[in-house]
Amino acid sequence: MDKLLTSNWFVKIISFLLALMLYTIVAMPDASTSGTQGLFEPETESESITDMELQVLSDEDNVVVSDLPETVDVVVNGRTDSVMLSKLKNKEIYVDLRNLTPGQHLVTVKHRDFPENVDVTIDPARVSVTIEEKNSNNYQAGINLLKVEELPEGYTTEEPIVTPKTVSVTGAKSKLDQVAFVRGYVDVSGAKEEVNQRITLNVYDGNMDEIQGLTIDPAVVDVKVPIKEPFKKVPIKLDQKGELPEGISISSIALEPTDVSVFGPEEELEELKFLDGIPLDLSEITKDTTIELEIPVPEGMNKVDPGTVKATISVGKEDERAFDDVPIKVTGVSDGLEASVSSPETGVTDMKLYGAASVLDNIQNGDFQAYIDASGLSEGEHELGLQWNGPSYVRWSGSTKKVTLTIENRTS
Repeated sequence: MDKLLTSNWFVKIISFLLALMLYTIVAMPDASTSGTQGLFEPETESESITDMELQVLSDEDNVVVSDLPETVDVVVNGRTDSVMLSKLKNKEIYVDLRNLTPGQHLVTVKHRDFPENVDVTIDPARVSVTIEEKNSNNYQAGINLLKVEELPEGYTTEEPIVTPKTVSVTGAKSKLDQVAFVRGYVDVSGAKEEVNQRITLNVYDGNMDEIQGLTIDPAVVDVKVPIKEPFKKVPIKLDQKGELPEGISISSIALEPTDVSVFGPEEELEELKFLDGIPLDLSEITKDTTIELEIPVPEGMNKVDPGTVKATISVGKEDERAFDDVPIKVTGVSDGLEASVSSPETGVTDMKLYGAASVLDNIQNGDFQAYIDASGLSEGEHELGLQWNGPSYVRWSGSTKKVTLTIENRTS
């Protein structure tokens, strides 16, 4: 037996028989075409593929394609093994538009990468397509604020800041002609501080209907929405402390700014008329100078803007100026009462005003007054201290320090 297996003739005979068997198996399907039913005729199969994606080959840099169906239906017929092989392959259904000019066309739907020995039927076999030249336009990136009415009481929004401000929109000219707005939306409900969001833009026509099929570059932008809390702009007033060195007087104080914004609850802001409490130490002023002072935040408020004020202070040599027979006025007399000055009997006083010459030279009799305040006083005689009201940066002295006031009922 071993000799037989090693014989060249035996090996050749076995090889021939195997080759003959293989040929017979391969050739048997052909017998069916001649009307002879082969014993080993292979089975056939049909596969239906619905909604297979339709690929588009086009010059994407220069044209825009529209009106094509997104999918087609495909039927694959053939031998079972070939149909099975078709299921495993990355096959493609496509239209080739690369050599077509702008306009409307009826094109054939093609296939590729299916097994060679299967029949492929595509429905629809031909499709209509519109080809347009691709154009681009630049548009302002607009922002709409949503739910502004839901901001906390007194809070307001400022103009949104968009980065970048303009975007490029690309697509078919027929669609670009419809573009009225490029817009995104930011929700600011409940915001008490700056809102920062990254949002997606969309394209709209004049009826605010969104236009599909256009490309925005960039499609996403950064938006910053400043939020302002309630505030009130009020004048500021320095709180002067200490005394100037002897022999000099303030001629002017210029503030920059003269008003500041105070932020806080609306009901408290309504009561605020001015902002004081900014300390200025006069004892440190010896010559013309400019200093920067901190502005304190009033109790109950959140902040002050700006937080500092620049005070430019001018000084000069102190002079004096005398005014004789200055009338003593009475203020604050209650209804139904009348008052008269008993002492001094003349009802006048002599006064001296002290200040820088540039200030004193501009003072007239009507620019100041000597007075006593009778607020809350009843009938009878009252001795009161003399007070004065006059220009800033001026001090005074008078020949009369105390005034006797007589109050009577008007009906008596």
